[in-house]
Amino acid sequence: MFKKFMLIALLLTSTIGINNGYNQTTRITFNGIKETCYGTLLSRTSVSGTWSSELSLDLNAPEEVKTFFKGFKDEDGFFYLNYFQDLTDGLLYWPFYPPEEFKVLLYYPDSDTFLVSDASYHRYALSSTFEADILDGRIDLKTNYDYTKLIMITLCRILISLAASLIVTLVFYKPIKKDHPIILTSNLVFQIILHTLISVYSYRYGFSIVEYFLFIWIFYLLFAFLQGYLYKKKALSIASPYLCALLSGVITYAVGLLLVDIVPSLFTIV
Repeated sequence: MFKKFMLIALLLTSTIGINNGYNQTTRITFNGIKETCYGTLLSRTSVSGTWSSELSLDLNAPEEVKTFFKGFKDEDGFFYLNYFQDLTDGLLYWPFYPPEEFKVLLYYPDSDTFLVSDASYHRYALSSTFEADILDGRIDLKTNYDYTKLIMITLCRILISLAASLIVTLVFYKPIKKDHPIILTSNLVFQIILHTLISVYSYRYGFSIVEYFLFIWIFYLLFAFLQGYLYKKKALSIASPYLCALLSGVITYAVGLLLVDIVPSLFTIV
């Protein structure tokens, strides 16, 4: 079921041309650079986004550095996409559609030497972050995505949404204590599923008010019918079960809409 929802979302995204304002990026922090160094990502394909092996850019660097990268030929057939950075401070940041599969190439102009990674790596998230150690003439690259932050912002959204839905139900319908477990459980399960799906999608593509407007109301509408049915069958003191579920869903949806607009960092890590 999860795969079906994700497939539908992706098909809709590609069909109607959604642009949520986020771009794929790659960030690599290097340990062990002790002299002037320039670096780039060599691409498995000759084009990535607007970057191309045929497109020359006027980069701010010494001519010998430009000449090296332009003339470099990788033995595995990876392409130079005419973009490099000064890595002396230990950071390579590719801000817009970096190569999907890549190798790392470093050049040291002071000694006229270079290093290229033995293995290739893959962009794996909206903001793919890596840490690289340079030891014994080799580049060792490891992913270091902030999964703790992803979990924390997901839990934060779940708690805020859960609080909104519970407050609406308890304040407007004043159910007896016997009905509290079904109210809490149904809302909690729904919010966990919904915000887990949002985080999984956001991890790869980013999530903005665009997706919220297009897709999230569908989940709330379906849940309102299901929750209304549960209230009708299980609850003892909710007089208008479907209206209660719908009102709770509408207000909670509005709270989420406000959150994604005002605090987008709760939905997407960039």
